[in-house]
Amino acid sequence: MNEQKKLQRMIQTYSFVIYETALYLDTHPNCRAALDYYARYNAKLSEAVEKYESRFGPMTIFSGKNCEEWRWVKEPWPWEYNA
Repeated sequence: MNEQKKLQRMIQTYSFVIYETALYLDTHPNCRAALDYYARYNAKLSEAVEKYESRFGPMTIFSGKNCEEWRWVKEPWPWEYNA
């Protein structure tokens, strides 16, 4: 598995963990362990997305941190990636 695919898999995994933890927090909003867990994986997700975008370009249209150039249209569309 190449580096781009590994980063995509990490981002997918971290996103899943965050969403599931958020669902738990909806019913247990004062659970300190869950809040810490959420914060830890949210930081990991941010780091992984930043690493991915610095190497491979924006992941979403909302990732326009570099306003010198609109890179979104220069990257392959989701259906253009090799399987």
